[in-house]
Amino acid sequence: MSQPTGDYTFSYEYGVDIKLTDGSWQPIRFISAVQPTVSAKELDGATYDDKGADHPVKVGETASLTFNVQGHRLADGAYLPEVEALLAANEPDATGTKATVTVRYYDKPAAGTANPNDAYELDATVNAFARQNTDNASLGGWTVTLNGQGPRRKITNPAATPGTGE
Repeated sequence: MSQPTGDYTFSYEYGVDIKLTDGSWQPIRFISAVQPTVSAKELDGATYDDKGADHPVKVGETASLTFNVQGHRLADGAYLPEVEALLAANEPDATGTKATVTVRYYDKPAAGTANPNDAYELDATVNAFARQNTDNASLGGWTVTLNGQGPRRKITNPAATPGTGE
């Protein structure tokens, strides 16, 4: 039996962008620990024909995206625009659509060709925005959790399109 060919993928080869209020896509810079999670939403479809066995039927999915982002401050004191967009959706008065962001996440290799089948867009509620690294001498940043509103959407991988990936 022959060994599979190809090269390894690395954890840092994933991109996440957020849609800003002007409609442009902004890469979320200084990101790490990107964890998209999708679980099937199922109903019980068991009948007597299943002889007591489970028979889950997928009727949809539940998607979420969690990641860490390092803090970087601009000259005017504000954080990077992508972090400001996440913060705005996490303000106390951010309810309904004010708490909603649109993100896309995708395979983004350091070299070579991006996987055209690994790219999704998601409307999501900013569920958690937690400060991380709270000890006495660390780089600041946040852990962000986005909970999907409806299903994720398959998109053309922006890293696979010349001139649109980083």
